Amino acid sequence: MKEKDILCDSGSLITLTSACMDRTLYFLHEKFGVRFIIPPSVEYETISRPLYGGLNHFAFSAIRIKEALNDNILTKIEGNVRSEAKRILDLANNVFYVKGNPLNLIQIGEAEMLALASSIDVNNILLDERTTRMLIEAPFKLKEHLETEFSATIMVDSDRMHKFSDAFKSMNVIRSSEIVIIAYENGFLDHFNSLKKEALEAVLYKVKYAGCSIRFDEIRQYIKTVK
Repeated sequence: MKEKDILCDSGSLITLTSACMDRTLYFLHEKFGVRFIIPPSVEYETISRPLYGGLNHFAFSAIRIKEALNDNILTKIEGNVRSEAKRILDLANNVFYVKGNPLNLIQIGEAEMLALASSIDVNNILLDERTTRMLIEAPFKLKEHLETEFSATIMVDSDRMHKFSDAFKSMNVIRSSEIVIIAYENGFLDHFNSLKKEALEAVLYKVKYAGCSIRFDEIRQYIKTVK
């Protein structure tokens, strides 16, 4: 396993750029040699589609992500993972059933990211999307959440669940909020001097509202531990 490699999902990069915190990637790359990897599908979703597909509300994020790619902070890696991604998609989207119908939990881009992570032996993935993260980390908690959401009993295909869990149980899922926290703990916000704790709290709320699945109570609990 390449411990300093982190494979990035589209949503997490958009969260960091929308919150103007993409410089944390530069900071961690320069300070610790962290390599942030993206597959071609993430390049398309975060750069090409917004810039050339008319998604103007994501265009500035796309420019910032393209700059990071040009600066070699992001590294694009190709991989022939289409068939493996389809297998992962079939597993994940047939784990849970409501009223006899399978629930589609992940999209092809997320499946391709997981397939690429396995193929290049990277266990760290930057992922803000809650459903995929819970499917990897806590599938039975996800089942409980879905039962509350649908107000119905969720049936489980145990065989598919175990196959998915066995494939990705070693994955270390990191959210954009945790990138911010790691950077903070290593001095990223020190230039705010006596206001750096307040700056951190503000940034954590910013990434939450930009799309990161961090809860309000998580923010409050972490801020209590910060000196």
